Amino acid sequence: MMMKRSLGLMCLMLMVAGCQTKPPPAPPAVVEPPPPPPPAKPTSIIMEDSDLAGFQGALREMGTKPIDVPVGWANPTTGKRGAIKVLRDGYDGQNRPCREFHSVVILEDMYQHATGFLCRQPDGAWEVVQARDYPLYRHTP
Repeated sequence: MMMKRSLGLMCLMLMVAGCQTKPPPAPPAVVEPPPPPPPAKPTSIIMEDSDLAGFQGALREMGTKPIDVPVGWANPTTGKRGAIKVLRDGYDGQNRPCREFHSVVILEDMYQHATGFLCRQPDGAWEVVQARDYPLYRHTP
């Protein structure tokens, strides 16, 4: 009887010892959600008030520059920049001095071109009297 008891105890010890040598089960794998997609690239150039202020400053400065001399502007807050230059001088039907201009506004790889006319007002300020925007151009290297 003693043998049965020690054999049973030995079996129990072996079973417990066997359990202790088995590695614990692996925890379930944690699946990380995929990172969010990058923000969509803009598809148009929209001039904010701060952009317009830079553009208008370049227009004022352009009134004193000779033909074909570009005047640049930049807005580090929005990332927009551009340039304006006079193409030719002339007069309108009211005999006011006018200037034909070309401008470009750049945002990342997008370019927005425009042409138009500025005419000097009685107070000396230059006013855009006609402008035409061209389709947005996207430059890809």
